[in-house]
Amino acid sequence: MDWIIWNPWHGCTKYSEGCQNCYVYRRDQRIGKDASLVTKTKDYDLPMRMDRSHHCKVPAGSHLYCCMTSDFFLDKADPWRKEVWDMIRLRNDLSITIITKRAGRVRSCLPPDWGDGWEHVTLCVTMENQREADRRLPLLLDLPFRHKEIICEPILGPIRFSLPLFPIEQVTVGGESGDAARPCNYDWVLSIREQCISQNVSFFFKQTGYRFIKDGKGYLIDRSLQQSQARKASIDYRST
Repeated sequence: MDWIIWNPWHGCTKYSEGCQNCYVYRRDQRIGKDASLVTKTKDYDLPMRMDRSHHCKVPAGSHLYCCMTSDFFLDKADPWRKEVWDMIRLRNDLSITIITKRAGRVRSCLPPDWGDGWEHVTLCVTMENQREADRRLPLLLDLPFRHKEIICEPILGPIRFSLPLFPIEQVTVGGESGDAARPCNYDWVLSIREQCISQNVSFFFKQTGYRFIKDGKGYLIDRSLQQSQARKASIDYRST
């Protein structure tokens, strides 16, 4: 399955500790752009675009990751979200993943015909430390989505989930990139993995981050190697 990033809007406001070294802010700063300004992008209507043969440019069966340079439930995007929901509803031949930190806003931002969720939409809520896991996990579990995932990235400390993970389908863990990255301790990664395995939830170690600690020793890992080093660990788990 092909995967595509779809950013209907760009820019965000920092929300919690995980946002401190946001890669969007970092990238925008390099080109003199203010990442706190939220604007519609040229790809706003990407799922609905047709080629000259009147075929969708985003083919059926593709997997779209939505709002990777913003937050889908950002309040500044409220005026545009209804139209984006309309596009998502029409393109039910795609798989669409929405990632957010703003779990508390999700329910009030859902379309009126949402019901218990649309089969082709997955919600991922990020939880970077114990405080945010305690706050956001109950919200995620209570939301009406048919597919739910957790992302602990950047992971900033040990996390012990206080509630059963069912029906969470996958937990993704990753360290922080960039020169100012905060450390990722491999023990934190393994602890979440053990919790996932014990509850038969899929686990994915996405990347080590720049400052990686293993067996008490610190490593600085080049950005180009952070994902491949995570793959070499061979600790991913697929639920049965």
